[in-house]
Amino acid sequence: MSVRFKLFTFLFVKLLYVMLPLHFSVLHFSGSDVTFVFINTSMTWTEAQSYCRAHYTDLVSVRNMAENQKVQEVAGGKWTWAWIGLFRDTWKWSDGSTSSFSFWKNGQPDNKKETCVAADFSQSGTWEDWSCDMERAFICYGPGEC
Repeated sequence: MSVRFKLFTFLFVKLLYVMLPLHFSVLHFSGSDVTFVFINTSMTWTEAQSYCRAHYTDLVSVRNMAENQKVQEVAGGKWTWAWIGLFRDTWKWSDGSTSSFSFWKNGQPDNKKETCVAADFSQSGTWEDWSCDMERAFICYGPGEC
């Protein structure tokens, strides 16, 4: 390979890295074998689910108020909305488990054919259903030390 080609390839990859970074923050809370990872790159719900499944375990499942508060902490007040793993198929989590805990914003779900759920961190992490095609930041979960 020529020096010119190597230089072009290096600069192209460097440019992509600068233009398309995936920024994230990680929160591992004591006494738990789960890590929540906030990805502050906007994707559709399905893209976010695929990303989480490829790099962690899945989109976050929120089973109780303590976990909902931890999800708020990992978002760090930097973003208003983030996808969580809840979707409408009799409201279940991305990992296939059913949802017994809920933290819906008043008037939600509003049954407007919106089948994916995002948490609103400007409203204490309350949930709202949205079209899955919207692009939002998202929260993954994985084993203790991701």
